[in-house]
Amino acid sequence: MKTLNQLISDYTCNLQQGEMQVAYKGILEFIGKLRADFIKKYPHYETSSIYQGYMDMSYFSLSTKPLKDKGLKIAIVYLHEKGCFEVWLSARNREISKRYDSVFCGKTFDEITVFHDENNRDAIIESTLISVPDFEDQKVLKDIIGQGVEKFITAVNIFITS
Repeated sequence: MKTLNQLISDYTCNLQQGEMQVAYKGILEFIGKLRADFIKKYPHYETSSIYQGYMDMSYFSLSTKPLKDKGLKIAIVYLHEKGCFEVWLSARNREISKRYDSVFCGKTFDEITVFHDENNRDAIIESTLISVPDFEDQKVLKDIIGQGVEKFITAVNIFITS
């Protein structure tokens, strides 16, 4: 195991190459554009600011009136280590999360595949929107994410209203 000083030295060397900053900035700028599109296209959603994260995940959340009334929200998440976009159903706190764990446990959805990573305490259920995003074609990428989020919200709403 490397010491903290060795890790920071490696980190500094990687930053000195200049590529990591460009990639990170590109990811965050795309998320900003995606968020702006959601605000414009779905003005009835309450949209959070962007959480940049610690190079683990970056996200923003959406909430509809029915979700918010139940203490739930939807997170559109970029996972830096995996290099993919996911959509999560999350709760305002752990108590609400536990309540909805049982609602969604073992449920199947018609048009989407959902899962729950037991190590992810921030999500009740998750779905991969795109595992290998093409940042060179951002219009298509935004469309893929938008369509996936809409399907996810529709599926979640069926279970929370029934």
